[in-house]
Amino acid sequence: MEIGKLLDRVESNAIVLPEFQREFVWKKSQAKELMNSLFKGYPIGGLLAWETEDPPEIKNDAVDREKQALFEILLDGQQRLTVLYMLIKNDIPPYYEKADIGNDPRKLYFNVDTSEFHFENRRVKEGNTWVKVVDCFSEKVDGISIAQEQVGDQPEEVIEISKKYSNRIGTLRSIKNRNIPVETLPKSANIHQAIELFDKINSQGTHLSDAELALAHMSAHWPHIRRHMKRKQTELAEKGFDFNLNFYVKCMIGSLTETMSYEQVYNIPKDKLKKQWQKLADREKGIFDYLFNVLKNEAHIPSSDYINTRDALIPLIVYLNKKGRRISKEEKTEFIRWMYAAMMWSRYSGSADSRVEHDLSLLDSTSPTKSLIQTIRDDRGRIEVQPSDLAERGKRVRRFYNMVRIVTRASNPVDWITGAPLKGSYKLQSHHIFPKSKLYKEYDSGVATNRKLVNEIANRAFITPESNQRFSDTLPGEYLPRVLEKHPEALSSQYIPENKELWKIENYEEFLAKRRDMLAHAINDYMKDLVFGTLEEPTETVDNMIEKGENPRIEFKETLLYDVFQNKANKNLKMEVAKEICAMANTEGGVVIIGVEDASKEVKGLERDYRILRNGQDEFELQLRQEIANRINELMSNTYTTVDFKEVNGKEVCVVYVEESPNPVYFRENGEQKFYVRDGTSSKPLSISEANDYIKINFS
Repeated sequence: MEIGKLLDRVESNAIVLPEFQREFVWKKSQAKELMNSLFKGYPIGGLLAWETEDPPEIKNDAVDREKQALFEILLDGQQRLTVLYMLIKNDIPPYYEKADIGNDPRKLYFNVDTSEFHFENRRVKEGNTWVKVVDCFSEKVDGISIAQEQVGDQPEEVIEISKKYSNRIGTLRSIKNRNIPVETLPKSANIHQAIELFDKINSQGTHLSDAELALAHMSAHWPHIRRHMKRKQTELAEKGFDFNLNFYVKCMIGSLTETMSYEQVYNIPKDKLKKQWQKLADREKGIFDYLFNVLKNEAHIPSSDYINTRDALIPLIVYLNKKGRRISKEEKTEFIRWMYAAMMWSRYSGSADSRVEHDLSLLDSTSPTKSLIQTIRDDRGRIEVQPSDLAERGKRVRRFYNMVRIVTRASNPVDWITGAPLKGSYKLQSHHIFPKSKLYKEYDSGVATNRKLVNEIANRAFITPESNQRFSDTLPGEYLPRVLEKHPEALSSQYIPENKELWKIENYEEFLAKRRDMLAHAINDYMKDLVFGTLEEPTETVDNMIEKGENPRIEFKETLLYDVFQNKANKNLKMEVAKEICAMANTEGGVVIIGVEDASKEVKGLERDYRILRNGQDEFELQLRQEIANRINELMSNTYTTVDFKEVNGKEVCVVYVEESPNPVYFRENGEQKFYVRDGTSSKPLSISEANDYIKINFS
């Protein structure tokens, strides 16, 4: 069929694209080569379509199913057809929207003198023999006008050159008349047969990944799954975590099958797919939002830019799915420690899927994180970082560069100009402590080893754009003394040697050696003593806390529901627990221990609460979390509190770890929203003006 007629059929929705097809993925170079091949008369292959009366979901809902009896579904050739449609019709085909087109080819130019194709740049825009391809097809250009612009008022020469130009423009336009063979799958074929053929054909062109094929099969059962994934992908990208669609497909495969066997999801029914996606993607109760909040607020990972291998998230996501997102504080900490090790030591380089599958098989072991860590030790021989690991490693070696950024964030750095804490901000720039311009006067920039030396991680600090601009071309011997004098903690929080002799350019290599050593020790100490949360002592046990007694960060509650004075259930008691949690979240965080009498510090246990609940511990936690969600919000219930149960003196107590909230949280009480803070050993409500002042000081 002629290309022009094919494009007309696309325009009228006679040819449509199924939802299971991936998006437009061609690079601009592929679009250029397609036009070059067509111009020279080379074959470009055929198209494959499927005629059906029972079509799958159509991209962009491009057809009216009630008015159309037979549908021609494009299975192969959409990348080529999309390029041709945009260049010849200067529009986006109806099966796509503008946001779906990543590499719009419509700035492709054609040289009427040399017959070259090239994308817009300065040379092309300034050359008078270059014309836009879309303008050629819309007949906005002609050979005579171009020739006149080229040679001016010389009629004979204009005629001679214009013939050449007109012939070449005509050859380009004649592409519309080229025939492309179209093979058609019969109406008797079903959707899975169509997808299998779609896969076979695509394996010969732009390769269809295993994840893309798995998504196509899942789309056969749940047509809109791709849309839901893209919506969540966009939502999380706006929050700083930008992953491609394949990541979300692999999360579905892992959480559905606990393997990386893509074929196992081909025939999972729609209801099961929808239910699993809801568990992963729900805004309030979903695993994705929970995990990315943990990464931001506890793991010092503010964006996906800090994650050099997305596969390191999959075992944790699958484990959270297995546990219904209920894991202890210790488990969460250990998983984050393992994730750091997996990223630093490139656990998923090479055969990533087979390694992910191996690691998923360890999640049922008695101590999954120990098994996961041991796997890395077996592969690498160690997880500890040595100073030599950082030598000649720059920003491009993301696995160590990112870990230095994480450890720096964890040490609560301050701005070098204002002294303001940088915690929570992820708009920091990588600053050369010794400026490149000065170093390249000492080291030849033409030597690769020297470039590595100048750009080493050990020559980097992470500061605000304003500070970076202020100090960008100044030697450390000039500006670090001022920083150290005004803000004594600024250098130590970034593990920068304070020996002023090392700030001299002639001692640059000694500076690097010292700082490598400091950074390696910082990473190892951080990994070894990794404790997230709000406790003052990393090794503090529940017994220690009870012995210490109530203080601004520790609160005891004897029961959650059982009224010891009235000898019956009292729902107001759990409200008081939630109130303390709200106050701690607005202050510095803390721990609420339920099952301990506050005055005597006597461990009473939870048995009295369990007797008035149907399902003991499970219902106890459910009631507690629901109260937090109802009185404060879902995020506080699911993200900023960790509920654990411990045995103390032969009795069970509930330990609620409360994280300091990055945003002010309010308590719902008697139809009003109140703002509580921790005041000594109790919660205190603030007036509106007091709350505003407190928020300005502590949350701005």
